[in-house]
Amino acid sequence: MLQAVLTVVTPVFLIAALGFIWIRRDQPFDNHTISSLVMYLGSPCLIYSSLTTHAPNLTVLFEVAGAALFVLVSNVALAYGFLRLRGWPVASFLPSLVQPNGGNMGLPVAFLAFGETGLALGMAYFFVLSVSQYTLGLAVSSGTFQPTQLLKQPVIWAVLVVLLVLTTGYQPPRWFEETTRLLGGLTIPAMLLMLGTSLARLNITNVGQSMTIAVLRLLFGLTLGLAAIWLFALEGAVAGIVLLQSTMPAAVFNYVFAERYGRDPDKVAAVILQSTLLAVITLPILVGWAMTF
Repeated sequence: MLQAVLTVVTPVFLIAALGFIWIRRDQPFDNHTISSLVMYLGSPCLIYSSLTTHAPNLTVLFEVAGAALFVLVSNVALAYGFLRLRGWPVASFLPSLVQPNGGNMGLPVAFLAFGETGLALGMAYFFVLSVSQYTLGLAVSSGTFQPTQLLKQPVIWAVLVVLLVLTTGYQPPRWFEETTRLLGGLTIPAMLLMLGTSLARLNITNVGQSMTIAVLRLLFGLTLGLAAIWLFALEGAVAGIVLLQSTMPAAVFNYVFAERYGRDPDKVAAVILQSTLLAVITLPILVGWAMTF
């Protein structure tokens, strides 16, 4: 079991560390260009390739999405109550408490732990996170609700194409399948490198307050992930993916919104960095646990 766990977590941390060291050595890395490639090409192609080639049936995918939605909504309630009780800024910390890093870290872990099927299940969870990021996350950070932002997200259109293919039985040309497979292949290593480079560029302040948020991000995710597994009677890889994706550290994208809208970006950066460092300790345990379901 130990060997299996190390096989999963070691590549994740090594590739992220390479990105971190790359920036610390003042090597060029254009995060904007790479993130655009991942968002507009890599991720949609990976979603299509994974969900049409290795995905379980639609019922299982909807089961994962439903569990993700339960965790998300419950997390919002817990996080909002805690922040109001402490008098801490909701607009600054709520996204970090609610939005786990289900993309940059969650998808590679899902793939390494459960193979192509795990990646497809992780994509179903990631889709819910992506929708919430551009609705709830954007609304909390900006103070305005802009649902039209969803129409600009390629992952939304990719999922619609997947649903069309799976429900109609249409078989796209072979060249299309191979193109999406190759473009999707760049996504996971690029996500991990971006995770490392982003962490290397963060400036942190107020370590005590942010550490509390970082710990709660993992605790809330763990508790609600287990609750979803029990409530929906999940088993096997489905249960493992829900546990792992729910307990990921705070998403790096929370910092982007915090910086854009002036929501204590340095404090949010500290939450992201600290929760990611905590994941170095917690992730091997979680992976070992998830693989026993």
